[in-house]
Amino acid sequence: MPDPIFCRYAVTTGRQIRRPPVKRLLAVVLLVAATAAGPLAMAVEAEGPAAESFVVQGTSAGRADAIRDHAERFRNDVFARLLGTVAPEAWAVRCVIHVHASADSFAEALGGGPSVARGATSLQFVGDRVISRRIDVMGDGSAIVPDSLAHEIVHVVLADHFVAAAPPRWADEGLALLFDDPVKQRAHEEDFRAAQSRRLAWSVADLLQLEEYPEDARRQRVFYGQSAALVRWLVARKDAAAFIRFLDDCQSTGTAAALRSHYGIESVDAMGLAWRESPPIHAISLAD
Repeated sequence: MPDPIFCRYAVTTGRQIRRPPVKRLLAVVLLVAATAAGPLAMAVEAEGPAAESFVVQGTSAGRADAIRDHAERFRNDVFARLLGTVAPEAWAVRCVIHVHASADSFAEALGGGPSVARGATSLQFVGDRVISRRIDVMGDGSAIVPDSLAHEIVHVVLADHFVAAAPPRWADEGLALLFDDPVKQRAHEEDFRAAQSRRLAWSVADLLQLEEYPEDARRQRVFYGQSAALVRWLVARKDAAAFIRFLDDCQSTGTAAALRSHYGIESVDAMGLAWRESPPIHAISLAD
């Protein structure tokens, strides 16, 4: 029997992200899931210059070139900052970036009704090999480069590293949020601090154990802000590359052992200090 195909799927709404759990699926079952979740990316084998890892669709040739060039530079930057890889090899199966001019077009691509979503990422694997990458983004703003593109590229790069299993939700989203522009980051931070003042935030232990995104939109916003604050606190103790190594060990030895090994933190409960010590947005933001 061939290796099963499984997918990871994320939808970024600017202040809401929905990402169903990783599903390991036989090909015939995947077709059913794809119908429910929207079209998944078809593999695009690399053609043309070896340095290109992206194909941009849905917009003018000039804008597509600008978006692709920006995506290539940003991809290299994320690889260097998070994974310590300088000048990474281009993906053999390139990532499709589809730019949508309207919410209706974006929603149709995802198989759902119109929404406030700004970006989405879909990935397909066979074993530990990525067989397709796709990012859908809203391109209706005045900026040439869509505002959600950086966040989505971080998800794609992280998936390139965490091939055995997706990183924890709080870590995946919290890290990607640190690459958002400061205005978006500040909004997430305000959501979290407001919930904290009303005693509606999660404990660290509960946050780390979340496997599903909260269904309530307000709770989702708290989740993003709190996840970003926790990631920011851990990154500030060393750096982003050390945080990735910590996540690697979380998968192999468990969170408690990884905390002691990488940060000298004796328990998950001790991470509650993050809510008092988390540095301000501008101090740790990874966005350009």
